[in-house]
Amino acid sequence: MIDKKITEWLFYVGENNRAIGKSSWDDPKWRDLHFPNERLFCNQVLESSLDDFVRTLVWIFKDRFPVEFECLETSMYGLDDEGVPSNEQVNRRKLQDIKPMIIEMDNDYWAIQSVKIEFKKQQPEVFSWIESELEGKVFSKQEKELVTYNVMDSPISHIEVTEEGFTVHINQERVIINTY
Repeated sequence: MIDKKITEWLFYVGENNRAIGKSSWDDPKWRDLHFPNERLFCNQVLESSLDDFVRTLVWIFKDRFPVEFECLETSMYGLDDEGVPSNEQVNRRKLQDIKPMIIEMDNDYWAIQSVKIEFKKQQPEVFSWIESELEGKVFSKQEKELVTYNVMDSPISHIEVTEEGFTVHINQERVIINTY
């Protein structure tokens, strides 16, 4: 099970976030929150059950916008034959239960616009996983070709869900840009 108590580093906007000539490494609170919590959490994400992974992904965006999101990406980054960084589209989750995560970013500020997860097998329980994680939030549910959860007062604008996967769409008014 993923320990949500060690996630404060995901949301911390450091004192040096926009300071010229400073970096996050210059902020002692940032360092204290990150080590060892970031690595522990990322390992838990890679080794968690599918329902725990889905619930955690919704929980992360439910009330606050994560400033640090990169470790949740389950694909593997590396260098191609010419030394150029590339996404190898390899799922690093231990259970190999999803296809590589697709994160749509804003071209100007590299802010997250949406996060898409596709399951390798249909998951009829995904609706209950998402609804239970949205508990405590005001949301509406629309059922057509897919189920859409519109979430009020949240960094989540809406979540589109099918048994094959889901997409978390981000409320762009709640985005925090980290400049490192």
